Amino acid sequence: MKGSALVEKLLAKDDRWSRLALDNLMRLAIPFNAPHGFKFTKLAVDEVQISLPNFKLNHNHLGGMHACSIATLGEFCAGMTLVKQLGMSRYRLILAELSVKYHLQGRTGLRGVAKMTPERAEQLKTQLTTEDKVLFEHNTEIFNTHNEKIADVRTVWQVKDWQKVQLK
Repeated sequence: MKGSALVEKLLAKDDRWSRLALDNLMRLAIPFNAPHGFKFTKLAVDEVQISLPNFKLNHNHLGGMHACSIATLGEFCAGMTLVKQLGMSRYRLILAELSVKYHLQGRTGLRGVAKMTPERAEQLKTQLTTEDKVLFEHNTEIFNTHNEKIADVRTVWQVKDWQKVQLK
């Protein structure tokens, strides 16, 4: 089974073993994210939640969660929501923009929540039938363990059908 097909299969189930397998697979597939210790906590039809543990590697010089680890959590959550809805084998996803609005310091473990309805995914797929590439805005909310909103992460993704990608 190809890697993209395996990821799609694991994202389709919200059970402990699928989330654990996805955690391990993503550490290998995206080495940059591996040291953060991300863990998938929810894989609903229209929502992906990923946790970011509160340990030293994710801290800034003040002992709180580093701004870049929060931004990476938001990007990862949004990207996995898109992969869950669109798949990896048909569409190429590239981050085009990233912005973060921080509300509070992250002093605990954090949880990223990205939502995308199947209807919104269908609208995007329809748009991709008439356009070569689409810029798609997606948002992730970041919460602490007290369910206080820490940040809003705005991502814009360039989505393109793999058949329209020209590799040099």
